[in-house]
Amino acid sequence: MLEFKSISCFFNNEKIVDTVSFSVGKGEIVILMGPNGSGKSTFAHAIMGNPLYRLGNDAVIAVDGHDITKKTTEEKAKEGLFLAFQNPIAVPGVSVTKLLREIQGAQASGTLLKDVRSYAQSFDFSDTLLSRGINDGFSGGEKKKIEMMQACFLAKKYALFDEIDTGLDADALRAIATSINALKKKNIGCVVITHYLRLVDYLEADKVLVMHKGQIVKRGTKALASLIEKEGYEKIVKVKGKNEKIPKK
Repeated sequence: MLEFKSISCFFNNEKIVDTVSFSVGKGEIVILMGPNGSGKSTFAHAIMGNPLYRLGNDAVIAVDGHDITKKTTEEKAKEGLFLAFQNPIAVPGVSVTKLLREIQGAQASGTLLKDVRSYAQSFDFSDTLLSRGINDGFSGGEKKKIEMMQACFLAKKYALFDEIDTGLDADALRAIATSINALKKKNIGCVVITHYLRLVDYLEADKVLVMHKGQIVKRGTKALASLIEKEGYEKIVKVKGKNEKIPKK
């Protein structure tokens, strides 16, 4: 189980996320929704160790009972935590195939290219795209597909997806959702950060959480995401759930 306990996150000493706690089981998909500026992306980056953000002193991140809170980003990745970025940077000169081969090692190189090409076909990628530098001159949608490809090959225990659905056409959106559902079947726990129901509809989601002003204010099933699509965030966050306090700020 991936556990987040009392997670507060700071940017330039301003508290953006305030005492958030939830867990993700193996093979579970948890949707984290919320309006712009609610702290969702800050949460993901602080969890993974982005030096621009700081975790609060009481924060605890545990992977299968092992506390990884103080570990470096590289160490967290080795513990099985993967983050797919909302705005991935370009890495000229390093192709995705070369990156995957380097990370997975020589033992995987024999079948790796075949597997990568098979995956690329599902996203209508060309071999030339795979041989170019990662995200170098790619469109927004292509960048998201490359992030998803890396998750499929590199995520070992738990994966966080920061708005993986932005910039995707309908076909690519379904392909992304299919890949996330495939990770679930491989017993990998996933946290999917999104604004929109269109991705949630395709996912075999177990929980939906709503973040507002840095706190989790609603918890529910996929029905909650449908209600948000129908009525909007403003109305939803004003409605108290059973045994649930809506923060006053």
